[in-house]
Amino acid sequence: MGIIGSIRKHSGIAVAVVGIAIVAFIIGDLAKNNRGVPDMGQIDDQTITYNRFNEKVEEMENSYKAQQGIAQIPTDVEYQLRDQVWQNLVTETLTDKEFDRLGLQLTPAELNDMYMGTFIHPYIRQIFTDPQTGNFNPATVKQYMSNFENLDTAQRMQLVEIEKTVKEDRKQQKYSALIARGLYMPKAIANQIVEMGSKLSNVTAINCSYQSLPDEEVGALTDQDYQNYYNKHKAEFRLRDELREIDYIIYPVVPTQQDLANIQAEVQQTWEEFQTIAPEELTFFVNAESSRNYDSTYRKASEFASPMDSALMAAAEGSFISPRIAGNEWMMAKVLNIANRPDSLRASTIYIFNDKAGGNITRSDEQAKQLADSVMNVIKSGAMSFEDAVNQYSDDPQKSQNNGDMGWALDGGYGFINEDVVNTPEGGMFVKKHPQEVGYFLVKVTGKTTPHRKYRVAAIAREIAASEATSRNIYNEANKFAGSNRTYAEMTATAQAQNLQVRNAMVNAMQYGIGGVSNARSIVQWAYNEDTEVGAVADQIFEGDDMYIVAALKNVYNVGYASLDQVRPMIENQVRIEKKAEVLKARLEEAKKAGGNLSAIAAKVNASIDTLDSVSFNDYFLGQYGMEPKVQAAIAATPANKMVGPIQGANGVYMVSVNAKMDNPAAGDVETIRKQKEQSFMQSMRGIQQVLKDNAKVEDNRIKFF
Repeated sequence: MGIIGSIRKHSGIAVAVVGIAIVAFIIGDLAKNNRGVPDMGQIDDQTITYNRFNEKVEEMENSYKAQQGIAQIPTDVEYQLRDQVWQNLVTETLTDKEFDRLGLQLTPAELNDMYMGTFIHPYIRQIFTDPQTGNFNPATVKQYMSNFENLDTAQRMQLVEIEKTVKEDRKQQKYSALIARGLYMPKAIANQIVEMGSKLSNVTAINCSYQSLPDEEVGALTDQDYQNYYNKHKAEFRLRDELREIDYIIYPVVPTQQDLANIQAEVQQTWEEFQTIAPEELTFFVNAESSRNYDSTYRKASEFASPMDSALMAAAEGSFISPRIAGNEWMMAKVLNIANRPDSLRASTIYIFNDKAGGNITRSDEQAKQLADSVMNVIKSGAMSFEDAVNQYSDDPQKSQNNGDMGWALDGGYGFINEDVVNTPEGGMFVKKHPQEVGYFLVKVTGKTTPHRKYRVAAIAREIAASEATSRNIYNEANKFAGSNRTYAEMTATAQAQNLQVRNAMVNAMQYGIGGVSNARSIVQWAYNEDTEVGAVADQIFEGDDMYIVAALKNVYNVGYASLDQVRPMIENQVRIEKKAEVLKARLEEAKKAGGNLSAIAAKVNASIDTLDSVSFNDYFLGQYGMEPKVQAAIAATPANKMVGPIQGANGVYMVSVNAKMDNPAAGDVETIRKQKEQSFMQSMRGIQQVLKDNAKVEDNRIKFF
């Protein structure tokens, strides 16, 4: 079983999310701090130093890269991982204090049980499950753990991180269970829920929707209207983090018609030269002329963007594909080879090194070659299996764990032996000298997927982008606008006059992107600078991907409760709905007092009557009306042949006539309801961390660093 490969593949799951090294911070900021390196933050009584934070992300970086099989982490992922490292530190620091206070521990016997006993932890089960059979064998875990000292440093670090995560996860489970068990569903409430859901109702209903009432009929909204709504819903406006509201204008950097004509002329010139290049100069020419380096791997036509894919399928080996636009690029190519090849390969190896490999190996290169050939002949004769030969002859330090199996790899993923693996039939063997001349690989091909038609091409891509002159002109345009409009009021007024789109974003200190801007860190850092005043337009023009941005700080929202003035624009629609509800309720009450049944009321308010059958208190939706829990509760509580209302709902004001009641065959019993509710308590435990954070002192200085 390829345990090492499995650990590398799944270690990211086990360690939650891993991080990367933090970029160097601004030298000017360091000069202002007489301690040298400022702290990353404070979590209660624990100081999170820059070095501690950096060590955390650095020790995780290699694990993430190994898991993903990459050498460089994308910028956006890099930022997400930094943020996750901080969140993990906050969680661990606050929960560890709770664990210590409550005496929550994990005994060695309990940990052993999670690895090899009855209650295997999901991380362990996933990592050590044989990918070929799908079976988990605790004996394999035991064997692997007993060999811990013989593993390389990276593998030992991975196992240490896995053990740490397993321990933390189990303690979190205990903590959540402890709190959840302290929450109780009283039997009386469970009885009421069962009783409410025990009947189905056939009803007729009037819905006077809020949309049916024109805004002008409720009049202008008053300050008191806003105040009443704010007082009633103030808890909804609590801010746990300081926020900034930013308005901004994007100036997209797009090529002009002259740019497009110039690019096309350059592409035509490249195309003419491309067709005359000698084969030995092809790689150099592609690397010099293309926005992407030469790629010698075989790929299926479907892996190329349209219309290159269809052009490839119609091309012959050795032919050229003329320039055409594919996405945001001009593309041209020469078809070097066409072959049927598998998508994935699998092989096993015996490493036979020479004295250049170092260590305790003393055999010469000639002796290493002779040994490799001899071992292959012995295996071919049937006198020894490949696996036995691995154990007896291979110099691979991991041979006891992998039996020589290199696992499945995509075509092209086997490096210098890839072509030999492709060209050797399944079950066949070959000997290959290592490129660094440290010995030989005896390789047995153990698996191939179904072959597909693939192409090896020399492709030249030319990005369709604005010229430097065009980019400079657009920058100057944005800079002129920002220089002429120094306040938020001026910016929005001028933007309206020039028909420019002003966008809005509410951001926290560590937000990465905003609408239309994938990386907005420089904008956010400017907005949070202590020298930036509300209403100011930034002096600098911010640069994004193919765009320039002019930004203004519209508002600052401090921790606590947002003021009525701050939330006023956000609640306008809801305040108007409340006003409409008052008008609609008054009209229905008046019609109701006039007497008559539901039809008479409907006629007075000019509304239609809808029929709904088998309405249950437990339903998620109220028929065509959508989510209306207040209305459903009123129906469940009203006996047959009675009318109820007006009821202020989410989408309108209702009058309902309950015409009949019948037993609900799907009604639950008291114990089931209690268990369901108590299980929901467990699910709500995710909010514990926020409660702990609310009650702690957390100082976050990350914005000073990145």
